[in-house]
Amino acid sequence: MDMSWLLNTPIAHRGLWDESNPENSLGAYQNAIDAGLNIEIDVHLLPDGDFAVFHDNNLNRVCGENIKVNKITADKLKDHKLKNVKGEVTDFYIPTLKEVLDLVDGKVGLLIEMKDFDNSKGACEKLAAQLKDYKGNYAMQSFGGFAMTWWRKHTHDIPVGILTCFPLNLFSPLFQLMSKPDFLSYDIKDLAKWFVNYKQKRNCPVLSWTIRTENLLQRAKDVDVNNVIFERIRINEFKK
Repeated sequence: MDMSWLLNTPIAHRGLWDESNPENSLGAYQNAIDAGLNIEIDVHLLPDGDFAVFHDNNLNRVCGENIKVNKITADKLKDHKLKNVKGEVTDFYIPTLKEVLDLVDGKVGLLIEMKDFDNSKGACEKLAAQLKDYKGNYAMQSFGGFAMTWWRKHTHDIPVGILTCFPLNLFSPLFQLMSKPDFLSYDIKDLAKWFVNYKQKRNCPVLSWTIRTENLLQRAKDVDVNNVIFERIRINEFKK
């Protein structure tokens, strides 16, 4: 398994978003592609079996609508426009996973976070089916060990990772035992250098999130993480 793409190029959190291009918008993803950066995305299973690329469970913060994203069908996503950082409604809408895959098309790597933590509705199988013919680099991660256990069992060439932070790191050892992750994605505020070095010696690289300031970027370097998931600042490369 080649994980060099995941470890050697910084990862733009929800795309490389700015005042004109909202988070998790096709514009933010195009910005990241143009900059040659990997992209972190979030996917939710929809009632029709498709996937929305969107972070929150509810549209309220980003679209100003009190609607759960997993209640919307794929053909209705275009009706929900995304707001920019100024709170202004843009022409961008919530994209489907297929739209994002067609846009990225292997130009940069994708770090895909599953918001469905288990496989009760067949989310893992449905996501794997959508990704089956995708030719670009991608990795899977989730806060839920059950979903990543499925990916570990059914795939052998896709990097699988566990997301964690306090207090979820209390369950992280169990999730790691279940899914045997290829990497960890850890909240930078909760990371210590001894832990990062311990994992690296056991061939488990550590990514840190979310790097929003120069101070947090320096902290990521100080604790010796392998790569960073960032937003709000510009990073072309990450060197320890």
